[in-house]
Amino acid sequence: MKLSLLGSSLAVLSLIVSCSQEKPTLAPVEPDDAQNTAVPQSIAFLCDEAELSENGSAAVTLRVTPADAQVVPTSFRLADAETGKAPEDFTFHPTGKTDPSAGTYEMRIAYKGSDRKFLRPLRAAYEALRSEPIIVRAAPYTPVVRIDTEAPVTDKEHWIAGTLRIDGGNRFEDLAQIAVSVRGRGNSTWEWEKKPYALKFDKKQEVLGMPKHKRWCLIANYMDRTHLRNRIAYHLGAHSNLDYTPRNEFVEVYMNGEYEGCYLLTEQIKVDADRVNVSETDGFLLEFDTYFDETVRFRTAASDIPVNVKFPDPEELSETRLAALKEYLDRTDEAVQAVCSAAGGEDPFAYLDRESMIDYWLIFELMSNHEMLHPKSVYFHKDGNGKLIAGPIWDFDFETLADHRRTGWINFGSDRSPLSWMPWAKRNWWNVLLQHDATLRADVRERLTAWYPFLRSVPDFIRQQRESIAAAVARDNRRWPVIHAGNENGDLSLTFEQAATRLESVYRDRLEWLNRETSAW
Repeated sequence: MKLSLLGSSLAVLSLIVSCSQEKPTLAPVEPDDAQNTAVPQSIAFLCDEAELSENGSAAVTLRVTPADAQVVPTSFRLADAETGKAPEDFTFHPTGKTDPSAGTYEMRIAYKGSDRKFLRPLRAAYEALRSEPIIVRAAPYTPVVRIDTEAPVTDKEHWIAGTLRIDGGNRFEDLAQIAVSVRGRGNSTWEWEKKPYALKFDKKQEVLGMPKHKRWCLIANYMDRTHLRNRIAYHLGAHSNLDYTPRNEFVEVYMNGEYEGCYLLTEQIKVDADRVNVSETDGFLLEFDTYFDETVRFRTAASDIPVNVKFPDPEELSETRLAALKEYLDRTDEAVQAVCSAAGGEDPFAYLDRESMIDYWLIFELMSNHEMLHPKSVYFHKDGNGKLIAGPIWDFDFETLADHRRTGWINFGSDRSPLSWMPWAKRNWWNVLLQHDATLRADVRERLTAWYPFLRSVPDFIRQQRESIAAAVARDNRRWPVIHAGNENGDLSLTFEQAATRLESVYRDRLEWLNRETSAW
């Protein structure tokens, strides 16, 4: 049985059971009177593995053969599968639930020990009968990242050497101590108390089941009371038509022995076969961002888009190749802005990938993320002579799924919205195209209809993730009891439970609102 994705407290263990198939039993003990069906002849667990989870126990089911056998449920015992002795760190007692017609008895296994990593084969016993073993696993919990550096990490420019090790939390392979370099990351987020970090290994390294790479990020989610906003957005992206969405896992971080809190360990957006998969000889990774802080950067002629070239590196980018990129971006921008005029111009989708543009916009609109109107953290990539492709998505902790944005357009009709003051609001590519291209609106509607069943399942994911990080967030809140950051999400006065409940409610309302609003497109 695969381990549950639910995380749990580092100190508290619990148990969730998944039953797969009935295991064969040992040879039954023949009763004195073979015709007496009231005598139990065999016992068997209806599942072959049990996994500890947060409440410290779990119900498992035993079947007694024959079904009408007379047993005393309190007489069931646990025995070590090898020694046959009763384990001192487990208890076993009936819950009172039985199915007389099937001869099944629900029992509860409870773990009393302190070991966080174990796998124990146990048998059920009744008088002289023994079941086949059930495998009991320790609880999964939020993985723990421990970083020790040679000097404090105080800025975003200097890499500080150190070591890193990861306890995989009984869900992932542990990572033994390995050399790492660490520096700060982020723009406004770096100025806050809880620091985000960039990680760089000496060689490509698999981390928490994610494909090997040298570069990773520790996202603090400091201003997000729920810690869930980025996680939800990446869940949408991973189930979309976008080429790539950063993989990610929740972790708890210790820096030089000090507890720093709950983080989201993510893949850094980089060109790689397992990430943004474009050619290293003629591909591009671009970020539209008003911070405008890359070495190679330029602005488009038609709408002054701040284009940052993330790949290739400056020393690998020839003047000819850069000039060709600038011309392509200018022609794309001109074609988009021309749809506003009666004369028109080239087809924008001769330059833009239609499918990625649709899913990228849907994720931003559903999450009520307005950063494409600045723009900030708006990524595109391009391979050789191919079109400009939207994505990957990034940075969804700021004013997303906020209660005051429960309904209402964010990235459509932006010239008439309260957000029209933003630099790229009126000339935003999605805003312009959706307002002036009925065919594109129809395609968006068709895509939303097809995607809608999955989107309706997202609240289940939110609740699952909320439960899995509750203990880690409680520790994070003790480390950072007061959040000194902007309250754009509007939930800093709420508890984690209240904020997560509101987040799910806002998502549900926003999905239904978006579905209604686009129904006539």
